[in-house]
Amino acid sequence: MPELPDLNHLSHAEKDALIRALWAQVQSLTARVAALEARLGEPGKTPDNSSLPPSRGQKPNKPEKVKRVGPRPGSLGRKGGGRPLACDPDETVTAKPVACAHCQAGLTDADHVLHGRYDKIDLPVVRPVVPASNAMPGIARAAAASPWQRSPQASKTARRSASISWRWRSTCASPTRSATAV
Repeated sequence: MPELPDLNHLSHAEKDALIRALWAQVQSLTARVAALEARLGEPGKTPDNSSLPPSRGQKPNKPEKVKRVGPRPGSLGRKGGGRPLACDPDETVTAKPVACAHCQAGLTDADHVLHGRYDKIDLPVVRPVVPASNAMPGIARAAAASPWQRSPQASKTARRSASISWRWRSTCASPTRSATAV
């Protein structure tokens, strides 16, 4: 019904039909408005209660940053920052130039002022320990002096025990050892 018809030309029955049709339309639109208002009362879709990705969520309001007054606080490489200096260093090196870097005039002890202090940590040089192994099978002097007096069985047993002893030492002794500072 795009336009309202002229009510003066309608009969009483036509007016009743028009009122019923408009009443039905009002009822359906009222129900639709109530359903939409109910949806407005529901919480909106967020990544927490729906399948929205986290990037679609609303970001919280951040408080405004307070403007810093003065220089920023110390950090590494600046005064007041970094690790504490050693209380008792092993060695102190003082660097005092002999002449001014600008005019090359000579400097005295009164001209020198402490500009800064820092610690330099040197790690000791690590050198490997290389053990030398000497194989020295032992034979009794009496047996060495007269090899013809030994029985063949004794000679064979002596050679065998020396060989076993040497093999055991070479397999059990580790050829490399952990490196230690010298």
